[in-house]
Amino acid sequence: MKNDSRRIYALDNLKWFIIWLMVVFHAAMCYMAFAPEWWYVVDAADPQLSATIFVCWADIFIMPAMFFVSGYFGLASLAKHGVKKFWRGKFVRIILPWLVGAIFVAPLVTYIILASRHAPITFWKFYTELFWGVFYQQAQYWYLGALTALYLLLVWFCDLFPKFLTRAKGLPTLKFFATIFFISAVTIALISQKMPPDTWKFFGYILVLQPVRIPTYIAIFFAGAQAWRQNWFTNGGYVPKLWSWGIFFVLSGAIYISQRFGFVFAEFDDLEKIWLNAICQAAFTIAAVFFLTGFFVRKFNFTSRILENLSATSYAVYWLHMPILFFVAWIFVAVPLGVYLKYFSVCAVTLGLCFILSRAVFIQLPGFSSKKII
Repeated sequence: MKNDSRRIYALDNLKWFIIWLMVVFHAAMCYMAFAPEWWYVVDAADPQLSATIFVCWADIFIMPAMFFVSGYFGLASLAKHGVKKFWRGKFVRIILPWLVGAIFVAPLVTYIILASRHAPITFWKFYTELFWGVFYQQAQYWYLGALTALYLLLVWFCDLFPKFLTRAKGLPTLKFFATIFFISAVTIALISQKMPPDTWKFFGYILVLQPVRIPTYIAIFFAGAQAWRQNWFTNGGYVPKLWSWGIFFVLSGAIYISQRFGFVFAEFDDLEKIWLNAICQAAFTIAAVFFLTGFFVRKFNFTSRILENLSATSYAVYWLHMPILFFVAWIFVAVPLGVYLKYFSVCAVTLGLCFILSRAVFIQLPGFSSKKII
C-alpha cells in the first residue's frame, strides 16, 4: 500500500469506481422493467423492478461525479501546462478517442439495436442510410465531446478571468453549494417543461447531450475546478464530512426514488411534479457527488498494485465497455439462466474482457497510456 501526500489517489480511485459502476449500470438496463424501447439489448424474459430502481438511482450521479473530477484535474492541467500544451494533451487523450469512437465504434454499438431484434439489414446499409439520420448517436463517447466543449469553456473563462488559475486554500461556503443547487433545480424544472427529462438531442453531429442535464454538468464541472483552486482534498484542505453528507446522500436518494416512482407527491399536478422532481434530483446530485468525494478522500486516499492497475486502465475500460457489453448481453439472451445470475455473468465477463484488453493492449496506445501502471 502506498500513501503519497503529494498525490490525491482518492480521485483516481473514485474515477475507476464510477467507470466500473457505469458498466454495471448499463448492463442493468438490459434487464430492467420499463426499459427504453431503443435500448441496445433488452432481455425481456424476466424484467426486474429492482434493476429499474438501481438504474434510476445510479443515473443521477454517475456523470456528475465524472464531470466533477474532470473539472478538478482539467484546471490543474491548464494551470500547469498553459493553453498550447494543454490542448496538445487533450487532443491525444480526449479529442482523438472521441472522434474515433463516435465515427467508427458508435455505429457498431447502435447497429446492435437492430441486430439483436433480428432486423434484416446489413451493417453497411445501416451505416450509410440510417445511422446518420434518426439513429445517430455517439454511444458512451458523447461524454468526450461534452468534455471537449467544457474544456473550451474553461479556457475561455480563464482567459477572461486569469485569477481563476491562481490557487489558494479556502473553504466552500453555503452560497457555493446553494448556487449549484439553484442552477441545477431551476434549469431541470424549466427544460423539463419543454421535453421529457431523458431526451437526447444532437447538435450538428458534434455534441450529443441531454438538454435537461447540461446546466447541471456545467455547474458541477466548474465546482470541480473551484475545488482545485481552493486546495480541496490536500493536507489541511477541505474534505466533505462523511456523516452529514452521508445522511444527506441516503435521505435525498430515498426521497428522489420515492417521488420518481410515485410513492410520494402523487396528489400533485404535472407542473408541481416537474418542480418536485427537479428539486429532488438536484439535491441528490449534489449529495452524491460530495459524499462520494469525501468518502474516497477519507477512506481510499492511497494506492496499491491492484488499485493502481484499476486506475490506470479505467479510461480504456470506459472507452471499450459498450461494444463488448452489448455483444455479451446479446449472446446471454439465449442462455438459460435466472435473470440475476445472467446479469452478474454479463457484468463479470464484460469487466473481465475490458480490463484484460485495457491492460494488454490499450495502455500501450498514446491516448490511453498511463505512467501509473505497474
